[in-house]
Amino acid sequence: MGAGLLFPSLAFAGFVYIFADAIRDAGSFALPPFARGTVAVIWLFGVFVATQRVASARPRIDAEPLILTTVSARTVVGGLFVAETLRVLAYLGLPTLVLTVGSAYLFGSIASILVIPMAAILLAVTAVVVGMVLGYAVALLVATSPFVARHKTVLGGVAAIAAMAVYLLVTLPQVGGIDQAALAWVPIGWLADLAVIGTSVQGSLIRATSIVFGSVAIVVLGGVLVEREATRLWFTDPVSGHEETTLESTGSGTEETTDWLADSIRPLVLPSKIPRPMRRVAQWSVLKTRRDPRRLNFLLLPVVMLGSVFISSGIQSGSLWSLLGPACAAVLPWVAGATFAMNPFGDEGAVLPVTLLSLPGSTYVRGLMIPGIVFGLTLVTLTTGITMFAGSYGPVTVYGIVGVGLLSTLVAVATAPAVGMWFPRFSAISIGQSREVIPPRLFTTGIHFISTTVPAGFLALLVINPELARAVVAGVVGYLPAILLQLIASGDGGLLISGAMWFGDLGTRVQGIDIDLFRRTAGGLLLLGGILVAVLSYQLAVRRFERYSPPM
Repeated sequence: MGAGLLFPSLAFAGFVYIFADAIRDAGSFALPPFARGTVAVIWLFGVFVATQRVASARPRIDAEPLILTTVSARTVVGGLFVAETLRVLAYLGLPTLVLTVGSAYLFGSIASILVIPMAAILLAVTAVVVGMVLGYAVALLVATSPFVARHKTVLGGVAAIAAMAVYLLVTLPQVGGIDQAALAWVPIGWLADLAVIGTSVQGSLIRATSIVFGSVAIVVLGGVLVEREATRLWFTDPVSGHEETTLESTGSGTEETTDWLADSIRPLVLPSKIPRPMRRVAQWSVLKTRRDPRRLNFLLLPVVMLGSVFISSGIQSGSLWSLLGPACAAVLPWVAGATFAMNPFGDEGAVLPVTLLSLPGSTYVRGLMIPGIVFGLTLVTLTTGITMFAGSYGPVTVYGIVGVGLLSTLVAVATAPAVGMWFPRFSAISIGQSREVIPPRLFTTGIHFISTTVPAGFLALLVINPELARAVVAGVVGYLPAILLQLIASGDGGLLISGAMWFGDLGTRVQGIDIDLFRRTAGGLLLLGGILVAVLSYQLAVRRFERYSPPM
């Protein structure tokens, strides 16, 4: 996040330096609603981050019994509030400094040295206190409601997706039809009026004064609420997220009728026809993912990066939905494969030796694959089909892309255990207060992501636009090497120039292949290659499991 603020700060500094004279000559002008709305968006994002940190990463304190019997809960809450505020101010430090210096340089305003840092501090403290109020409310709800505790992962995921969707609707007007100016009515945006005092930008002095006193009221009232919520949370025994076991009396004694693992992963359900040992492995992998979803944060990085590229490209080209369907067919299969089986040995932890001795390799590997197949195929089929129809594609193209998604899902699910077993990770890292989070290796994640999404993306391109797919192949195997060899040769001739000419001719020959022949040949090779890779990956995973010896 800090690196993400560096470029805008430097860009603003450069803008001020280049256009300083033009801005001074423009004279005074009214503060635009866009500025107030932008401040409101930044504040709402800060509230979301603070809420997420309190609710998921730090609902409780370290050494809780010792601290709560040594100092008051109010002191603990105050310390946490100061720590979170300083964290936020550390991120806002550079932008605040640039804005302050830029305003003083542009307008010669001494007041900016005071009011801009004051506005930044009020923005930080109000966002933190409101986020703590919401975060402790969520944590208290999880600790007291069995239903929420049982489904907290699903509910949290839905809430996060909804929050990010609202954020994108506001920050990307091309998607939602609204922009930051629509949030100018939010009172916290009046901090912009406070920040422009003493400059040629005409804000509202009444709004600036009101937001100062309003921020103080928010901090005081929010502090009282946080203290009460945190005190109740810390001195309340949390409820269990599991359903109570029912016992039935029979003629031969008492028999347990509740399936513990099945109850633990509800509302997700695995078919009862799956053999019991494989179903137990599958349920256990789902349960581990559900109990500790923070280890999936590293899996979201490629999705976020690729998703931002597709969204920005779709918005710029005006065809967002036409790109979203093929993107789902290429990326969602990888998500289905990587969610449950990217680090199976590391997920087993201390019971890994017992697992290696008690199960055959085929049963264990198939059990790891079951969640990705059951849930992944459903997710990929529905999402890809809906987005393809929304993109106004014909039925044949829709069925073709859905088929690409299904094939890619099978390949991703089969290759994930193999890659994860060959490159396991056993060292834990710290995420929030957790000291036992063991995510997959970044190398493993990257290899699996590239080897799954690139062939799937090319196969989807082959279905939608075979001419472009042929041009891509011609460029990769022919024209690109030719250009590189020509640059290296630097006009000296010889073997490099001959090689460049040969690669150029190869690209031309690829471009000359009949489009129907190219589509059938390339599609058939990818189809057979995907099936072969899936089968070999399954066999390699089984062999790795049966021959693996845990590190001492």
